[in-house]
Amino acid sequence: MDIDLSPKMPKKSYGGAGGSYHAWCPNELPMLRQGNIGAGKLLLEKGGLALPRYSDSAKVAYVLQGNGVAGIVLPEKEEKVLAIKTGDTIALPFGVITWWYNKEDTELQVLFLGDTKTAHKPGSFTDFFLTGSNGIFTGFSMEFVCRAWDVDESTAKSLVSSQTGNGIIKVDSGVKMPEPNKDHRSGMALNCLEAPLDVDIKGGGRVVVLNTKNLPLVGEVGLGADLVRLDGNAMCSPGFSCDSALQVTYIVRGSGRAQVVGVDGKRVLETTVKAGMLFIVPRFFVVSKISDNEGLEWFSIISTPNPIFTHMAGRTSAWKALSPEVLQASFNVSADVEKTFRSKRMNICYGRGELILGVGVLIRNALVGDGVMGALKSLEEDYHIIDANFLQFCASRGIFSVEDFLVHDVSMLMASADKLSNSDRLKQGINQLVLITETYHQPWMNGLMLLEDREQNKHYISTGSESFDVLLQGGLREGHVTELVGPSSSGKTQVCFQVASNVAVKKGNVVFFDSGNSFSPTRIKQMVTHISGSEENKVNGAVKEAMRHIECHAVFDIYALLDLLHQLKLNLKSHSQKKTIELIIIDSISSLIAPILGGSNAQGHALMVSVGYLLKDLSHQHNIAVLVTNHMVSGEGGSLKPALGESWRNIPHVQLQLSQHHTTTNIYGVYILRHPYMASGRSVDFMIP
Repeated sequence: MDIDLSPKMPKKSYGGAGGSYHAWCPNELPMLRQGNIGAGKLLLEKGGLALPRYSDSAKVAYVLQGNGVAGIVLPEKEEKVLAIKTGDTIALPFGVITWWYNKEDTELQVLFLGDTKTAHKPGSFTDFFLTGSNGIFTGFSMEFVCRAWDVDESTAKSLVSSQTGNGIIKVDSGVKMPEPNKDHRSGMALNCLEAPLDVDIKGGGRVVVLNTKNLPLVGEVGLGADLVRLDGNAMCSPGFSCDSALQVTYIVRGSGRAQVVGVDGKRVLETTVKAGMLFIVPRFFVVSKISDNEGLEWFSIISTPNPIFTHMAGRTSAWKALSPEVLQASFNVSADVEKTFRSKRMNICYGRGELILGVGVLIRNALVGDGVMGALKSLEEDYHIIDANFLQFCASRGIFSVEDFLVHDVSMLMASADKLSNSDRLKQGINQLVLITETYHQPWMNGLMLLEDREQNKHYISTGSESFDVLLQGGLREGHVTELVGPSSSGKTQVCFQVASNVAVKKGNVVFFDSGNSFSPTRIKQMVTHISGSEENKVNGAVKEAMRHIECHAVFDIYALLDLLHQLKLNLKSHSQKKTIELIIIDSISSLIAPILGGSNAQGHALMVSVGYLLKDLSHQHNIAVLVTNHMVSGEGGSLKPALGESWRNIPHVQLQLSQHHTTTNIYGVYILRHPYMASGRSVDFMIP
């Protein structure tokens, strides 16, 4: 692909005393034309007014700097007058009329990125002005204008000809402009600097992704967007859009380096990027960026409203899914080299390290002097085995904190220690860190904590079955983790659906983590219809309303689950989660944890305990009922027992065993295995519609 991908700055198109409009030219940035992408930037001085106009393209507007007012008229709708500020994103579908005004001393800067596949000139926006010297009515005869507006000729001439400005004017200080209406922002704008973070890594960076969930209008625009802020010397790892989307990136501030690799492994771009530049990554090409010392911030649009990315580094990368044998043969390396590579693919780091979500992987530089090491070093006083030699051993392998320890294969650390003269002491230190990890994520509660928990004002969530609720003295308790265990076809997933449907019908919010592609909207619809008892003509409305209250995430490994749970905890703690959550469901927890257990895998055990602690903390701190499912395995004498072992058994507050009386019936049985307030052994039959 011989095309110039070099980042470019915009050129001034027009302007005057009130400000100016700048655009990127397809002749200088050929990917604009080839990708049908337009890009422009509006700069307004104090008193500057961008005259009312509509465009031949759907756009996303991002406020780069300043505060101002925007007027927006959607087709056949009333005018919305919005106060806008730095960080605001506004989706502008086809046919929308807009005007922009700056009443502050600071220059107002607004970036426009959009799709030009229906535009008059591919790669360029064409604006049609309602007023001004180039307004559309200057082209009509006075006869047509008079009849269209139902005014006399003198009035028509005054309206058409009085404004001699072109596109942007300066409004006299005495002219009063419309005041913003705070209610008009709802659904129209999202501030990326204040929105809940999709990624937040200490020392790495922050990401906000715009899609149809947080700004529904982007669905009409047909574009997704994101704001990425990298800290100094951080990296956005290699990745590409696997749904044929283009990524258009504007550098908001800072500087850094970017590389793009295309067909046949050819590096098609290696460049320095800085504030004000725009560049485009072709479909399926792989891009990566590294920030300079001062950091790097960029705003991007993706030519699909809900983009899907494939990552070429990190623990959710494509490498992880490939089998070791294929990788070893493909790389033509030894098994040891592949094993080292695999251990890096299994990394999980919170606060340092990496996290993947949509736009890529944020990786922080692992520098001994960057403050991360302090957490591990602080253990010296309490654990004599963790001394300077042990810290140096850890630092040489990228371990600077207790949580960093989770990213490494313990057996490989042991093997590394074996090669050193002080191996015995180093291995004692490794074992000590394993114990610290388990203690640090201790999920159990003492008697006083249980009493306080019992006396707190916690409520019950109905399971949707009267007999089931009676058995549990009200249903699933908020603040508790309840586990459903049972063999295949015992009704675990069906109970999850029924509880979720029952909560959603009552306008409660549910977060459903689906690990086996078992989530069924059709089954939810059936249950909602049964629960609501709606008349036939009202069924669809009831189902849609209920589905709005169920948020489903597909999770296929423990790392993705931890990512989502940590993000949920962060949102709830910062109050950025706009709605309360009544129920969290994980179906099934065992399919996520079982693959990382077995043998001497202390790392897997620590991750399991970490998930358990996190679930108990979320439920207790935010009064959320948590429901998880677990399969059963053969025990002594061939009898069945819950999977995941004794350590997991102590994590859920309540453990219930399900069974189906006959495969041709919808009658199930539930048996109490463990409950903090009730004796085990009680059981009851219940029906699932």
